[in-house]
Amino acid sequence: MGLKYDKDRHYVYADIAKAYEMIGNWEQALKYLNIALQLSPNSTTALRRKARISEEKRFYESIVSEIDLNSSPPSAFADTIHVDNQHTSRTEVEYGIFKLYLEPTVLPHTLWNICQLIDKTYADVGTYLDCFPSQQVSISVVNTYSVSSEDYLPRWAGGAYDGHIHLHYCTDEEPELGVLYTLFRHEWTHLLIDILTQGNCPDWLNEGLAQTIARPLFMFEKSSLDQAEKDNSLPTLLELDKPITELTNSQRKIWYLQSAAIVADMIDKGGFSSIQKLLSLLGNGKPITAALQETYPGNVSLI
Repeated sequence: MGLKYDKDRHYVYADIAKAYEMIGNWEQALKYLNIALQLSPNSTTALRRKARISEEKRFYESIVSEIDLNSSPPSAFADTIHVDNQHTSRTEVEYGIFKLYLEPTVLPHTLWNICQLIDKTYADVGTYLDCFPSQQVSISVVNTYSVSSEDYLPRWAGGAYDGHIHLHYCTDEEPELGVLYTLFRHEWTHLLIDILTQGNCPDWLNEGLAQTIARPLFMFEKSSLDQAEKDNSLPTLLELDKPITELTNSQRKIWYLQSAAIVADMIDKGGFSSIQKLLSLLGNGKPITAALQETYPGNVSLI
């Protein structure tokens, strides 16, 4: 007797799809959303998630295609890295100015792809901000798939910067390279901003620039901003300067999106040359309001 789907439990399949979305498995996510929609064609949750995941899938697949990764390393690649397997909990790899901390079971093919993503990030983001560090940078890339979780759910891929770059993903297979590349770009932007401004950068500009360089806002994110504007809950630039710890979770979501939208508008108005000037002024100790006035004279919407 074959498995029968329970039409009253379509939301279960929509939730399974979200779990697959969290690990970047777009095909499986869409498969379960299609099941949910077969059972409940008018499910707003399933329809909303399908639109969102379809957009994510298109973007991350296209960005990997644009990178044009080489499937196999050149023969000289082995000479450019130093691998230390003395630690049982991690593999340490020295690659140019980078010191990588990876899973002990990392495959050579995965290592090669990670190195290509790092090279591309260093070149592209460095060009945007005119900053190419020469000191050693530590980057950890960790798969949390085997790490126990209190809620037994997979974790979103994510990253953090605290002077070093920390990235994590969750999968029993190879990492989703489009997501990993976006994370590299985001956290590398934070590192360059820290260097250029000597730590004198407001959070909204720091996060907004990192998000904008990492990837454009998705349509569902723009829709959230549109809704916040209709609800008169869209934060002003002055309100974005409030400590993020004072915000609720829903306010934080809009805070991040509005920060990215404002920075994208700044880039549209003045290009990355203006962003470079702004960061330089901040690095020389100029307050953000004065730096904005000097960089975007007469543009009261940014001040």
